[in-house]
Amino acid sequence: MFRYIFILIAGMFFFIACERIFIEPDASKDPLGIFEDIWDFTDRHYSFFEEKNIDWAAKGDHYRQFLIEDMDAVSLFDVCAAMLYRLRDGHVNLISSFDRSRYWAWYLDSPENFDYPLIERNYFKDRQRYIGPLQFFVFEGMDEESPHDDIVYIYYGSFAQAISDANLDLVINSAQGRGGIIIDVRSNGGGSPENARKLASRFTDQRTLVGTNWVKNGPGHEDFRQSDVYIKPHDGSLFHGPVVVLTNRKSYSATTYFAQYMKVLPNVTLVGDTTGGGGGMPAVRDLANGWRLRVSSTRFLDPEGVSIESGVVPDHVVYMTETGRMQGRDDILDKALEIVRSAM
Repeated sequence: MFRYIFILIAGMFFFIACERIFIEPDASKDPLGIFEDIWDFTDRHYSFFEEKNIDWAAKGDHYRQFLIEDMDAVSLFDVCAAMLYRLRDGHVNLISSFDRSRYWAWYLDSPENFDYPLIERNYFKDRQRYIGPLQFFVFEGMDEESPHDDIVYIYYGSFAQAISDANLDLVINSAQGRGGIIIDVRSNGGGSPENARKLASRFTDQRTLVGTNWVKNGPGHEDFRQSDVYIKPHDGSLFHGPVVVLTNRKSYSATTYFAQYMKVLPNVTLVGDTTGGGGGMPAVRDLANGWRLRVSSTRFLDPEGVSIESGVVPDHVVYMTETGRMQGRDDILDKALEIVRSAM
């Protein structure tokens, strides 16, 4: 009995030892090891080297010269963050306990084109309805007896906030018989693409190709597998009237996807500024020193083969003006109202 137990325990240690032989060792915690782990993971997983014409090997050579064997964590972080900044990608982040690297030039160099307090004070006037994550408001037409020239306005502030079928049923059913819908996703920084698809599915009655998804599947910079992406109509309440989607540069990530989904639909018009982009979903790496790295590892191309990484261009490019602000008007929203009314 004792001999059996001894053999069993010895065997367990043997198999554990063998397993360790085939497990890739943890990356080094020293500055050079951390730097190389960041460079290598990015090299194998990042999806936009060719599109952005980035020589990643040259970037690595340049920033590697700033490494010092016993450099402190903050200095190492700054070197690595500076290298990652060269990717010009809002989905690329190095996250530590003391900082988070980021690239925000995709919106910082652009006008805001959104002023929620202005809309709240001069349009809603405390009459909006809250339906889950959505704010719902009706611009009433001239004929009080008939809603056919009313326009429904929906503000969706973040695709990170889950939207239910019950929320959407209430919104779509309330819009039936009215002149049109305006969906405002300005300054919506993204979240779940599933929420974007769920909302878009309420505005088509047929399966519609909206683009092609490319996912990294190998270490080479152009190793991808691709698949067509369709929006399928919801099996329930749909809206077939005119729809206008409002965007600005802070409409990012899943919101850029939503803009692309909607732009393909024949009854939809986009108004505002080009979205912020963010057409690559992230891959994540936990580093040996406790930091976390994430980099874009997919691409999304529209049906014509154009990448949405730099943003989706609206059908009508409109900016908010200072004159409009002074008068309590939102030029982008007013243009949307004009478009829907002209389609009635």
